[in-house]
Amino acid sequence: MKFMPVTFKQLRTLKELEPCERLQEAVWKFNKDDIIPSRFMLVLCKHGGFAMGAFDGDSMIGFLFGVPAIHYGQPSQHSHMMAVLPEYRDQNIGFKLKIAQREDALNRNIDLITWTFDPLQSRNAHLNINKLGVIACSYDVNLYGEETSSKLHSGLGTDRLLAEWWLVSDKVKSIIDGQNQEVTKIQSAEGLNINKTERNKQGLLIPVESDLTLTNDVLLLEIPDNIDKMKDSDIQVARKWRELVQKAFLHYFDAGYYINSLHIEREGNIRRTYYVLERLTKPYRPMTNY
Repeated sequence: MKFMPVTFKQLRTLKELEPCERLQEAVWKFNKDDIIPSRFMLVLCKHGGFAMGAFDGDSMIGFLFGVPAIHYGQPSQHSHMMAVLPEYRDQNIGFKLKIAQREDALNRNIDLITWTFDPLQSRNAHLNINKLGVIACSYDVNLYGEETSSKLHSGLGTDRLLAEWWLVSDKVKSIIDGQNQEVTKIQSAEGLNINKTERNKQGLLIPVESDLTLTNDVLLLEIPDNIDKMKDSDIQVARKWRELVQKAFLHYFDAGYYINSLHIEREGNIRRTYYVLERLTKPYRPMTNY
């Protein structure tokens, strides 16, 4: 299939927002109860929210939707949804939607955008942390309940990391400019691992009980390279990953660590992915009170 060059446009009217409902169904397979109505999106966009569409010709193939928020007592934005049709992925469309959101936020004098993502999804983690420069030091257990109507959210609960995208930080600016010097350099994962791993007879990477006694300034927490394939192959192994990663993040965030980068090692055709945790320079203060 040959695609036209993808274009981007801010969504401001009900007619422009209506295709977002179709994309929610196409990407997440949501039923009508979980789809955010375009009318509601319009109201929020008129009162501090933001929506941007990605188009192949006249057809919307991706969108981003953010809502007004308050974090650390200051106006901010929470990016609630971003979707790209499967056949258009790996074209930097999600990255470009985020960059457009950043530009709009800076024009409004907003310097913080937040969003949530599944800590076991390595592709999303790479985009968010290494390509956009977010940090994270907050973890929600089953943020959306045990599951939603989407198959993507079934079987493992809906745990989420809260990403903080500090738009004018030196780290973010250097990453966006392609000159980042901030990512922690890790020569080897040995000796820093929170969780040890081994492979079972099927070749699946199995996590061993997390070590919650470490006090190094830099720690590594491994996640599966492809949790969706693992879930299809052996749901019990995937659930063990969820349990141990959840336990590790809750402990080390409480102990004063945050996620600064994502470290990727390649062993032949095998890719291994690690969150890089570092100590906060000052105690973490929750952004919101509820």
